[in-house]
Amino acid sequence: MSHHQAQHDPLEEDRKDLHESPRQDDLEIQYHQDESREITKVEDVDFSAYNYTVAENKSLVKKLDRHILPYIWACYLFNALDRNNLSNAKSDGMTTDLNFPNEGYGIMISINNIPWVLCVIPTVMLSRKIGPRFTIPGYMIGWGAMVMINAGVKNFAGTLVTRFLLGVFEAGFAPTLIYYLTGFYTRGELAKRVGVFYSCNALSGAFSGLIAYGVFQMDSKIHGWQILFLIEGAFTVAFAVLAGLMLPWSTQSASFLNEREKEVARLRVLKDSSGTTNVAFNRKTFFSPLKDWRLYVFALIAALYSTAASVAGSFLTQIVGRFGYSVVKTNLYTVAPFVFGAAMMLATATSSDHFRERGFHLVSALTLVFVGCIILVCTPISNHAVGYFAVFLITGGAQTPSVIFHSWHQSNDASEDGRAFKVAFLSTFANSGGFVSANIFLDKWAPAYKNPLAIVAAINGTGIVVVTAFRLYMAWDNRRRNKAQGVNWTSLDVPTEALRAGPKNPLFRYFL
Repeated sequence: MSHHQAQHDPLEEDRKDLHESPRQDDLEIQYHQDESREITKVEDVDFSAYNYTVAENKSLVKKLDRHILPYIWACYLFNALDRNNLSNAKSDGMTTDLNFPNEGYGIMISINNIPWVLCVIPTVMLSRKIGPRFTIPGYMIGWGAMVMINAGVKNFAGTLVTRFLLGVFEAGFAPTLIYYLTGFYTRGELAKRVGVFYSCNALSGAFSGLIAYGVFQMDSKIHGWQILFLIEGAFTVAFAVLAGLMLPWSTQSASFLNEREKEVARLRVLKDSSGTTNVAFNRKTFFSPLKDWRLYVFALIAALYSTAASVAGSFLTQIVGRFGYSVVKTNLYTVAPFVFGAAMMLATATSSDHFRERGFHLVSALTLVFVGCIILVCTPISNHAVGYFAVFLITGGAQTPSVIFHSWHQSNDASEDGRAFKVAFLSTFANSGGFVSANIFLDKWAPAYKNPLAIVAAINGTGIVVVTAFRLYMAWDNRRRNKAQGVNWTSLDVPTEALRAGPKNPLFRYFL
């Protein structure tokens, strides 16, 4: 095949009919013209147009990983550090120094969490409208500045204001990172890449503790917690500038790619991406998923899995505390389960990408949490070995759902606006688990916490049923479409341009 044939435009015949010349060097025009085409018939699908080799694809992905993942990982690590430093600051006397009232620490945490529910959609909409190029570093600079300002506040009220504003800047950050990654990776590559930066959750606690330990030994005129805030905030702002300069914001503007690699990147998007790019923001299409009943099934799933994730993140120390060890030993015994959870998350994400399957991988994670909670409910607190094994199961399953879930719904929407709205809308439900766990893990049920653990088990059991039913529905609908069209297609057999209209298009196939 000649070089010209290898770069044959899949829309060339349509352009000839319109007496237009194809312009493959102009990516934005290419994508806008793609928007106008509707492929609805089996015979319309022509994969010969997406001509690149396995070696070219592999080489491109390696380059993207090297130039994107380290920066994204570090960005999210700073995000996790700035969320976790409150407990370190409290241990150094912040609540006493600022004259917090009774239950003031809990009030501050709640105030910090409110924007995570209220501001996700507006902040992600801003990312969609002006681009992650500005919002990823912008949000980092915003919350880094708030952390530094928090070091200078003089009272409880000042802390509440800074923590609320910090939450506003952080609210849309993780969803924006997910949305950003969909512009570079295919649907079968997304979960593993999302898993890479989510792994920071497990490591941030260890990093935060080490930094705090070093800072609190310093001899200074200001408090140790103030130094901690100043250092972490300053590093966040500095790295935001570095990320803004170093991250590629599109494959076509990436300086580390040659012209052929940019062409392969373009063809990958047309063949098997989560969606087309460079399409102008449209408020109507941004909110259009609200009319789709599937959005609310995903929202229910998000609300169900988030409770377990919150329990592992916020109450693991209390659960391990049922064994009666010292404070130092209890904290030490939380490290291994967190590391195991990170390993399980990356392993599950890798498997999910390899098999191009999300639903049952999500069920497997929920099942680990369910079994772990049941074991703790049924096991006497004196049985440390079995109880500690159950803790591993809980952390092994609790950190995985976010990665698989967001990769799942993003892989089933080829609309740029729709994907941005969904990741924002569904993140609000995924953040709701913190409110549930905070109201069930009460001191009156310590140290066994059997009632809270039974509630978490019931919530996860419900999640298993809902996810399984939804996954089976998707498989049934794919089979129904195959039967009607006389083919045996999966999501891999349908190009991105045929997925834009969603399930309304007869060629649509769910990414299971």
